[in-house]
Amino acid sequence: MTPEEEIRAAIIVTPEMIAFVSAQINYAAEQLGKQSSNFVEFVHSIDPRLKRHEAMLLTAAFLENLPGLCQDSPEVINSLRHNADFLIKGRNEKTQN
Repeated sequence: MTPEEEIRAAIIVTPEMIAFVSAQINYAAEQLGKQSSNFVEFVHSIDPRLKRHEAMLLTAAFLENLPGLCQDSPEVINSLRHNADFLIKGRNEKTQN
């Protein structure tokens, strides 16, 4: 099983989530899975003695603390806002065409 397949296998789908499935959600979930897998690989590269599940747990712990780290960085907040504006502008342009 590839690292990406391991992450996808670990994702739990609830009935509430199924109601919101769309091509955009599927694409976003695929990208999230790929980037999560890449970050797990990065964490593992920091200490190769980690087993795969340990690198995944460490990644999850990091992600849990990420909002607090972001809140303390105006640069990160501004970057997130800028990218949100970019996505929203793209969405609005698609609906106008």
